[in-house]
Amino acid sequence: MNRKLNWVKEAFSLDVHIMQDGQLIGDMRRNLFSHDVEASLNGVHLRFDVEGFLNHSVTVYDSKVNDTPIGHIELRFGKQAELKLSSGQTYLWKRHNMLMREWDMIRESPNGLPEKEIVNYDITRKFFEDAGDIVVDKEEKSPIIEVVILTGLFIRNYFQRRRRLVAIAS
Repeated sequence: MNRKLNWVKEAFSLDVHIMQDGQLIGDMRRNLFSHDVEASLNGVHLRFDVEGFLNHSVTVYDSKVNDTPIGHIELRFGKQAELKLSSGQTYLWKRHNMLMREWDMIRESPNGLPEKEIVNYDITRKFFEDAGDIVVDKEEKSPIIEVVILTGLFIRNYFQRRRRLVAIAS
């Protein structure tokens, strides 16, 4: 059976809460004056370090192991992103539609072709809060899966923030 999580981001909040069976198991926190995000899920603690002015670069650090870099997120035009881990694994972030109401993290094969959808996300409510489901492939037992789950949420929220900033500026 696939593993199902839920996520909630309340209106005007910078935090995202991640739950399983009604129990809080993780969160993401963004500082008001920074693009950086601290995240945790089932004992995995990450820091997404966003650098740059117009073209952002994101390095993923393991906060539990002396802030060791464990990966890098390549953000591309057209709301495309790719997580490249230090271990050599690569995951593609893919949205299903323009509104980003559903998106996936897809493991890529060594030759760069999409291999398998690992995590699927969707939005189930969008009124005073954003809320949705996260479905993790039942066969995925890798210890890195928590990193992939957090990265998928981070990328979606990053693109949503950028979209809002563009709307405000225009």
